[in-house]
Amino acid sequence: MLIGASTSAIFDKLGIDGGFKMFHDAGMNCVDFGFDWYCNIWKYRRGETEDIIFTRPQEEITEFFRPFKAAADKYGIKIHQAHAPFPSWIDTKIENSENTNAFALEAIKKCFPLLKMMDCRLLIVHPAFPGYADKLEADDEWDLNIRFYSSLIEDAKKYDVIVCLENMFVSKGRKIFSAICQDPMEAAAYVDELNDMAGETRFGFCYDTGHGLLIGQDVYSTLKVLGDRVVALHVHDNDGLEDRHVAPYMGILDWERFIKGLKAINYKGAMTLEIGTLQHIYPLELMTDAYSLSAKAAKYFMQKAELADE
Repeated sequence: MLIGASTSAIFDKLGIDGGFKMFHDAGMNCVDFGFDWYCNIWKYRRGETEDIIFTRPQEEITEFFRPFKAAADKYGIKIHQAHAPFPSWIDTKIENSENTNAFALEAIKKCFPLLKMMDCRLLIVHPAFPGYADKLEADDEWDLNIRFYSSLIEDAKKYDVIVCLENMFVSKGRKIFSAICQDPMEAAAYVDELNDMAGETRFGFCYDTGHGLLIGQDVYSTLKVLGDRVVALHVHDNDGLEDRHVAPYMGILDWERFIKGLKAINYKGAMTLEIGTLQHIYPLELMTDAYSLSAKAAKYFMQKAELADE
């Protein structure tokens, strides 16, 4: 039974060894490793590249991340999934977008050999989509993303990686709107089409509970449609108004519907919490306790969904 959390800023706060020790002491045995934390695409667009590790040669990047793998092994933590740099794509109306999008794609591709080193097979890559005001026509958005994701097929095969799409949202002022892959039928169509193009299973889906909640989506019905395409999760809560990334039961998500959905699809992946906001809410002295309670909630979900032994 794999239970874990996204790494977010934890290594900045506790160091590499201290971060993995915290996850271990909190009762977790896996993480969603955030490559995005080390690759700020917007800083790159502004020309602020000095501290962006993904601008360097692959060998140097690998050596930078090797201590993370060593510390994970030390504490018995599996790097179950990883989050690619994002945004994966910025609107072509934005200055320097062509160069930025080329770099973003290159940075994502540089993650593949890192995954091999880290013994991780799942890479979560956000779809390409603009903001609310510049929303693309459905066919144009489909073509853009099919081109984008299919460009990763060769690397996914070479490094034995499953690329995961994720359900997204956009905002206009304080109002949240559905974006690409929130419609589970659309999300399923993307995964199926890309796997057909690959000729094998190289794509899956990471369902984000918080993103679904923001648009008023029923988590049970959505999971049922997505079915076994769901190979990863981002589990977090919010108030239905902001993408707050807080722990389960700190918001308004119907967790009984979530449990019912997990059971319906016989989910086989890890229960991975994306609760980085806790790192800013709690003092460091309480961090382990905060994550421990969340780990217990994750275990509860799996047990109630009959996905794990008591």
